[in-house]
Amino acid sequence: MGTRVSLSVCATIALMLVGPWASAQSGPGGWQFTIAPYMVAAGMNGSIGIAGSETEVDVPFSTILENLDLAGMVHFDMMNERWAISSDLIFMDLEDDQAVAGGTTTTTATMEETLFEVAGGYRASPAVILLAGARWVDLGTGLELSGPMAGASEDASKSWVDPFVGVHVTAPLATRWWLGVHGDIGGFGVGSDLAWHAYADVGFRASEVVSILLGYRAIDMDYEDGEGLERFAYDVLTAGPQLGVAFRF
Repeated sequence: MGTRVSLSVCATIALMLVGPWASAQSGPGGWQFTIAPYMVAAGMNGSIGIAGSETEVDVPFSTILENLDLAGMVHFDMMNERWAISSDLIFMDLEDDQAVAGGTTTTTATMEETLFEVAGGYRASPAVILLAGARWVDLGTGLELSGPMAGASEDASKSWVDPFVGVHVTAPLATRWWLGVHGDIGGFGVGSDLAWHAYADVGFRASEVVSILLGYRAIDMDYEDGEGLERFAYDVLTAGPQLGVAFRF
């Protein structure tokens, strides 16, 4: 099944990781906590290999929304003047039907993905936090044909962990505004062969408790395991604008 299939179900990584930090500043002495639900309006581009078949992925965000069954994205962090701890959780469940072979056959593609990340950070200066952590990826994909080729199906599930290192920089723009820039790189052959992630966002503090963040995020993961009919490959870049609301306490 080497034909090009618009796997909107695999758009689950429309979430990028190390979620929206409300600000890199904390009150003197104690810990500051932030919880932030968010979404990423991301498209996907790359390829997925299942059981010897290679499927090209080119999915705009509008297609992802049409086929989304369930999704949840939330970020949590805590920090003081010197240390930071963050976690990020994303779950998506998607399904898509595509007509192929002149409309005589329908391909149903499904994907469930859970991403969970934990990172620790050291504040090298008031504006710079150095990060190290791990990202767990649990991915399940399936392709099923109906019509003249009814009964043909392929599915695979994989879990892996990507260690990573990175840096987060925050620069004040005005009294209530700031700019955040983040980059990390990982995998190193432990999970993915290579995984990188970067974003930039602008934050606005609407009150002492609520902040709004708007930015752009990109993540790329290149993972491969097995050979022949046991081969599973995921090489996808996901990128797009993001919006989050952060609650600090």
